[in-house]
Amino acid sequence: ISRIRSLSQEASSSGNQIRSKEEHRLNLRHKLYADASNHITSYVAFMACLINEESDAAFLGERRILENYFGTEDEVSRFYKSIGKDIALDLEKSYLAKVFEGVNKYTSKGFHVHCAEFVHTHFDSPWTFASSFAALLLLMFAALQVFFAAYSYFRPPKGK
Repeated sequence: ISRIRSLSQEASSSGNQIRSKEEHRLNLRHKLYADASNHITSYVAFMACLINEESDAAFLGERRILENYFGTEDEVSRFYKSIGKDIALDLEKSYLAKVFEGVNKYTSKGFHVHCAEFVHTHFDSPWTFASSFAALLLLMFAALQVFFAAYSYFRPPKGK
């Protein structure tokens, strides 16, 4: 018990500002069981990598991957950002090493990533869709005009 008290005082008096009781408990548990497996640390690091914005927390909540006991998705994303920023994790020793590797491989600039970025950039809202459609239409008309201009130059009408 004296070890728990000293670790609790050390965790609360450290330079890191602990923002909530949950962070304090996780920090204390991490220091108390430093020699134990890193399953919780790996999980928190993985979730912190997944949740960057409020929409990420909403996406995981809609699919029942994440349960929200905070209230709003913004609070969930802020929690994982704050708790995940100071985690030191050796991926090779983590039980989620293959998951991290798979996610990194999947999200490394493949064709599907470029397509998703294109769709997100150009068709995310009605206004971006309308402006992209108008730009495409203008390019098609310009190409059509170039074709007919070149066609009339190389094959002028007979009789003139």
